[in-house]
Amino acid sequence: MLAAFLGLPDDVYHRDSNYCAVPREEVMTGLQRSEFLRAQRAWVAAVDEFPVARLVARRSPTLRDEQGRPVGLLGFFEALDEPEGREGALRLLAEGVRWLRETGAGQVIGPMDGDTWHRHRLNVGPFDDPPFLLEPYNPPYYPEIWEEAGFQVLESYFSKQVDPTAVVAHLQPRATAARAAGYRVRKIDMRRFTDELRLLYRLSWVIFAGNFLYTEIPEDEFLALYAGSRGLLDPDLVLFARSPEGEDVGFLFSYPDRFRAVAAMRGSRGLAAKLRFLRHRGATGAVDFKTLGVLPEHRRAGLAALLMHEGHLRAQGKGYRAANHCLFREGNPSGDLDGGAGRILRRYHLYSQ
Repeated sequence: MLAAFLGLPDDVYHRDSNYCAVPREEVMTGLQRSEFLRAQRAWVAAVDEFPVARLVARRSPTLRDEQGRPVGLLGFFEALDEPEGREGALRLLAEGVRWLRETGAGQVIGPMDGDTWHRHRLNVGPFDDPPFLLEPYNPPYYPEIWEEAGFQVLESYFSKQVDPTAVVAHLQPRATAARAAGYRVRKIDMRRFTDELRLLYRLSWVIFAGNFLYTEIPEDEFLALYAGSRGLLDPDLVLFARSPEGEDVGFLFSYPDRFRAVAAMRGSRGLAAKLRFLRHRGATGAVDFKTLGVLPEHRRAGLAALLMHEGHLRAQGKGYRAANHCLFREGNPSGDLDGGAGRILRRYHLYSQ
């Protein structure tokens, strides 16, 4: 069963040049997370021993619904685009909900591979433009399956493709005011990379603690998640905001869109995969602005504008002429930092039942 589970994406995304394969070791690490080992069930639907769909159901150890029951999570979802695949997926989703409810879960949410730190949400398109690095990706028919299974949209998100020049002009007044108030920006110190990741962890824990569905993860797990990002980063584009007192009070996590280089690795980490990555590493003209956060007590000081303004200036200075503002929750004020100069690139849904 495990081989069938791990191998199904190879069949789903066969010849899909827009798919960025996830290393199987990474999937195994996700399946073996200790907090879920006694609160999860995995299935593979098969026809004549050929796998056509897969799913993992989990009870969250921390999230509770309005009645105080554990939230059920459905993740690691994949299904073939054929009648057997869709039927198998519908059976698995129904079985996942049934098992979760029988074992004490209340509201069921998905797709989510355990928490919002890991893979979650469905990409609902449009699919005209190529993906960007770390974007949720799935075949266009997945939302149809979830909705046919009785799931409704719980939350919506979007990404924008923006005009960097227009963004810089829009944010200039607020960024100037923040600088006049004594705030400054510094770039990540790659000589102290692990310590800087620890700082990102501590800031994130405070900044995002009140966010919808936020779950704290151990520091060592956070470090493991981001340790491999070192080779993807440009240190000039990962920024910290400093208060007039010299304390780090916010951050911007942005990076060159090296999607093609990572996709060329084909889910492997061997020498040949690394050489393919290096061969495609320069194939980007865009920067992805992925995560932005400011400590609550500094949020009215214009620091989000300052960080984005500085990030765009630095990206332009390095020759990047395109930018994506990535994965904003609908209604989040940060989604308007482009000043209306962007176009919706993609939308994403998180479902519940």
